[in-house]
Amino acid sequence: MDEMELGEKLKEVQLELALELDRICRKHNLRYYLAYGTLIGAIRHEGFIPWDDDIDIMMPYEDLLKFEEVCKTELGTEYFYQSPETDPEYKVTINRIRKNNTLLVEPLFADKNVHKGIFLDIYPLYGAAEGKIKRKIQIVRAMLRALYLLGEPVQNSGFIMRLGSSILLKLKSKKGSRRTADKLFKKIALPFDNGEFVTCLDSGIKEMSTNHNTDCFGNGIYMKFENVELNCPINADKVLTKCYGDYMQLPPAEERCYHHEYLEVSFDTDVIGDEK
Repeated sequence: MDEMELGEKLKEVQLELALELDRICRKHNLRYYLAYGTLIGAIRHEGFIPWDDDIDIMMPYEDLLKFEEVCKTELGTEYFYQSPETDPEYKVTINRIRKNNTLLVEPLFADKNVHKGIFLDIYPLYGAAEGKIKRKIQIVRAMLRALYLLGEPVQNSGFIMRLGSSILLKLKSKKGSRRTADKLFKKIALPFDNGEFVTCLDSGIKEMSTNHNTDCFGNGIYMKFENVELNCPINADKVLTKCYGDYMQLPPAEERCYHHEYLEVSFDTDVIGDEK
């Protein structure tokens, strides 16, 4: 299967996962929004960016808590809701919906005993701390929380970060690291609806440092995405401009290619994904 055919098949499964999330959110009156490149795709292409093959979702933290609960009974049996609570070795801060009986192996999880089905990402949206100092503290706490939850040194941010994270982890036991991660989370998880600005604390430092006006999101607005409609922020232009600048400008031709590193992909396996 060539790269183009693989990308198109991945998009089919991604869209299926998004529709399952949308079904549950509609039924239980929960908010979600297309995010990042997926939102660019909705605005610029009325669907996937042609050279992209994943779907990113943002969800107000309060709504995400309710979504997690209803997924226990509402999520179709062909899917798996993944979080550190449902999949103990999945020690990252982005929750996912994965499709059973499929396989998508990423380098980070290649040797981990976690569900490896094809997935979509769900990023929580929190209230942004008010004031420059409190905001910086919120970001640092979010970074430390991610480190202590993962329990492994940072690998892709240079020698200093790798050394520093290794030292911090050596100062605590595994249980101590998890307790610290939980304590830090309680301090950073500010309510989505209670302030002027919101933020995503589970992505790169640029995204973590970005404040979005809360009223840019609202209850969202349904927009065309491929052959269906999915929910987007009510002021998607302002959200995307803050993240990317002129997001309507296409990248150079040489950059219009798939960028994900997948070690293995299968659309039909003989085991359920959460059996790893």
